[in-house]
Amino acid sequence: MFRMDVSTAVVLYVMSTLLSIFLLWILFEKRAALPKFVREEADVWECSICAYTYVDSTHHDISQCPQCKSYNKKSQEDRLA
Repeated sequence: MFRMDVSTAVVLYVMSTLLSIFLLWILFEKRAALPKFVREEADVWECSICAYTYVDSTHHDISQCPQCKSYNKKSQEDRLA
């Protein structure tokens, strides 16, 4: 067998414990990854005045731009998408 100092044994024990905890943390983080949130295309608006793109899920036909305060109306092909 080989000789080992007490301080070397303690350092190896602590390092192996920390490495194990780190690997378990990485494993559980990968498993607990949240699913991607997908926004419906009908909720995404683009202002016809300032070209600002924003999300408004409360209105379906007419929405007010939060940047320039102008009103925007969905066109027929936007409603079908």
